[in-house]
Amino acid sequence: MTSPKEDEESKSLEKSIPLKQEEMAPLAAPEIASMDSLGDKLQDSPQREPNKCCLPLSKDEVMKFAKDPYWIRLRWILFALFWITWVAILVISIIIIVVTPKCPTPKPKEWWQRAPIYQIYVKSFKDSDGDGIGDLKGITTKIQYLKDLGVESINLSPIFESPFENDGNDVENFESINSIYGSMQDFKDMVTGLQDHGLKLILDFTPNHSSDKHPWFTKSIQKQGHYSDYYVWKNGDAPPNNWLMINGDPAWSYNEERGEWYFHQIGTTQPDFNLRNPRVVKEIKDILRFWLDLGVDGFRFKYVDYLFESVSLEDEPEITSELDYSSLNHTKTHILEDNLQFLLDIRKLLDEKTEEDESKPRIMMTDIESKNAIKYYGMNGSIAHIPLNYISLDNPLNATNIYNTINKYLKEVKGVPTAWPNFIFDNHKHSRSGTWFGSEFINSLNMIFMLLPATPITYYGEELGMLDIETIGSSNIVGKSPMIWSKEEGAGFTYNSSVTPWMRIMDGYEDLNVECQVKDPDSYYSFYKALAKLRLSDAILQGEFNSKVIDGEVFTYSVVKKGNPGILVIVNFGEAESDSDISKFKFMPDSGSVLLGTNTSSTDHVGVTKVNFDSIKLRPKEGMVISFVANFE
Repeated sequence: MTSPKEDEESKSLEKSIPLKQEEMAPLAAPEIASMDSLGDKLQDSPQREPNKCCLPLSKDEVMKFAKDPYWIRLRWILFALFWITWVAILVISIIIIVVTPKCPTPKPKEWWQRAPIYQIYVKSFKDSDGDGIGDLKGITTKIQYLKDLGVESINLSPIFESPFENDGNDVENFESINSIYGSMQDFKDMVTGLQDHGLKLILDFTPNHSSDKHPWFTKSIQKQGHYSDYYVWKNGDAPPNNWLMINGDPAWSYNEERGEWYFHQIGTTQPDFNLRNPRVVKEIKDILRFWLDLGVDGFRFKYVDYLFESVSLEDEPEITSELDYSSLNHTKTHILEDNLQFLLDIRKLLDEKTEEDESKPRIMMTDIESKNAIKYYGMNGSIAHIPLNYISLDNPLNATNIYNTINKYLKEVKGVPTAWPNFIFDNHKHSRSGTWFGSEFINSLNMIFMLLPATPITYYGEELGMLDIETIGSSNIVGKSPMIWSKEEGAGFTYNSSVTPWMRIMDGYEDLNVECQVKDPDSYYSFYKALAKLRLSDAILQGEFNSKVIDGEVFTYSVVKKGNPGILVIVNFGEAESDSDISKFKFMPDSGSVLLGTNTSSTDHVGVTKVNFDSIKLRPKEGMVISFVANFE
C-alpha cells in the first residue's frame, strides 16, 4: 500500500508530466495491476529521481517566491543596476562629446564685414529742397535704392556745422547739423529710415582739429578758463620750429589778439587740438556719445596720422631743400605712438556702447594717408576695425600688379590676430576708376574687389560706372559730380529745373543713370547688385583664399570653404584671347558653372552649365565668376 503522501505526489506527477501515446501504452498493460504498483515503479526508477528538481513550479509556489523579501530585494537591486548603468553610459557619452576636440565653428561675420560699405558725398547725392545741393532728406528718399543695391551700411562725408573751407572737415559745432544739409530732425528721420531698412550709419569725424570759428578756439584766444590750452599755443617772436602743414607751408600762425603762435597741420583756419589735455579728450568722447545715442553705428576718423606732435618742439630733419611737405622727415608730427593710444581709448568707448547691445556693434574706421595702415589695427585688432586700405594700381592695369597688391596686403593683415581686411580705391579725392582705367574694366574691378574675403568700400556712383568731370576753366578732374538718377534734365539730382546743381552733371548721364540701368540686366548696376548678393556666401566670408597669375596676363583667385560651393574669379588683362588651365590648382575639380561674366552681351558663357577648368577661354579684358564643387582629396 502507498501512503497518502505518495498518492498525492503520484497525482501531481501525472498532471505535471504529459506522456506520449507510446509511453501510455505500457502503463495500460495488464501486468500493471494498479496505480499503487505504478507509484512504486516511479519511486524506484533511477532515471526519474534526478529530474525531480527540474519540475516546473506551481502557481502557488511561484507566488510564494514572488512575495519572498529576499527575491523582492534582488529584483529591485537588478532594476536599479540597469538604470544606473544606462544613465552612466548616457553621461559618459555626453562627456565624450563635450570634451572631445572639434573644429571650431567660425564666428559669423558682422555687418561691417559682410556687405559693401557705401560712401556718400552728401552734397552730391540727392537734393530734396531744390537748392542744387544734396541733403539728408535726399538720402532718406533713396534708402530703398541702397537696400535694393545690396549694401548694408553708408558712410557720410562730414555733415556737422562748418564754414566748409575743407569739405566740412573744419567743424564749427560738433553737435549741430550743417544747415545746407538740413536740420537735426532731418538727421533723426534719416536714422529712423535706415534702421527700418536694416542699414547702418557711419559718420565722418575729425578729432585732430576744429575750425577757427569754433567757440572753443575763440575762448582759447581769449584765455578763458580751461579753454586756454584746448589748442597748441607757443609764445615767441618767431615760429617755434620748422614744422610744416601738409601743403608745405609753415605749420604755425601768429594770433595778434593772444600774442602767441598756434599750431595747424591741415590748414591755417583749422587749429590743432591739444589732445594732451584730458579736458579736450573728454569733450571729444562726450561728442561721440552724443551721436551714438542718436543711433550712429560707427565713425570714420580722419587725419588720425596727425593727432599728436612732439612736446620737445624740436626741428624735424631735412631731407631736401625743396619747399614742400616731403622736404622734411616728419618724426615729430606724423604717426606718433600717442596717436594709437588715443584711438585705443576711443575704441574702448565704442566697445562700451556695443556691450549695451551686442547685436549692434559700433565700429571705428581710420582714414590715413600713409603706408602704415596695418599699425592702426592695434595689437590683436584692438584699435580700428577698418583702417582704410587705399590701394594704388598701375595704369594700364596688369595681372601681376593686382596680384602683388592684393596678396601683399592680405599677408600683412593675416599677421594681426582677429584683423579683417578692406579695399578702397575710389573717393572724392581721387579719379574714378572708370576714368582712370577705362570703362571696360569697371565690371572686372568690381568683380575682383567685391568677392575678396575683405570689406569692399564703394564710392557713390561706382555701381553705375560714373566718370569724372573736368571743371570749367581748369584741368582739375573731379569725382564729386552729382549722382545721376534719371535721364531728365539735371539727371534727377534736383527737382528744380531752374536751379543749377552746385557742380555740373557728368556727360553721358542719359545712358548711365539709375532709371535706365535698373531695367537693364546687363548694366553696371545689375552686375554690381549680383556681386553684392554673391559676396554673402560662406565661401567668401569664411573660406580659404588662393590666387595665381597665368601667363603674365590672367589674374585668378578662388575662395573655398568645406560644405559650400567654391567661387572662382578670373580676369584676362591682356590684349589677346587667353586659354587658361587651372585644373591643377588647389581644390580645383574638372569643371564649374559660370555665374557672372563681364561680357554678357557678347559671349555665350553665362547660362552654360559647365566650363572645363583645363581650358577656360577669355576674350581680352573679359572676366568671369565661376561656381564649383571643391575637391578636397
